[in-house]
Amino acid sequence: MSRKLSDLTPEAQEKARLFTDAMLSAGIRFAITCTYRSQEEQNELWDRGRVTPGPKVTWSRVSKHTSRTAFDIVILKDNKAIWDIVKTDVNTNNIPDYEEAGVIGEGVGLEWGGRWAVKDAFHFQLKEAT
Repeated sequence: MSRKLSDLTPEAQEKARLFTDAMLSAGIRFAITCTYRSQEEQNELWDRGRVTPGPKVTWSRVSKHTSRTAFDIVILKDNKAIWDIVKTDVNTNNIPDYEEAGVIGEGVGLEWGGRWAVKDAFHFQLKEAT
C-alpha cells in the first residue's frame, strides 16, 4: 500500500495537489493514508471481517485505489489522527472537519466518499466521466 502521490495517475496527482493547497488554506491539517494499492492488497482488505479476523475495512473488491485514481486521508488535530467523524466539530465555523474536507474535495473536482450510501468520509477519487 502506498501513500505517495507519485503513485497516482497524473490527473489524480493534480487534483490531490489542488486539494492539499485548499486544505492548507482552510487551516485543516491532514495526512494522506493511502493512494495506490494492488488488487492483492485490496482483496486482503476485503477479506478482513469476512474471511480473516478483524473488523470490515472495505465494502468492495473493486477500488479506485487499484486504478491509481483515489486517495484516503486522516485529519490531524494536535498532531493526532482524528478517526471519529461524528464529533470533530472543532472549527470556528462549526462545520465538522471531514464534511469541510469533503466540500473542499468536491470544490477541486473530486468525488467524496462521504456522500455515498455506504459512507467513506476518508476517501476521495476522480469523478467518473459522464
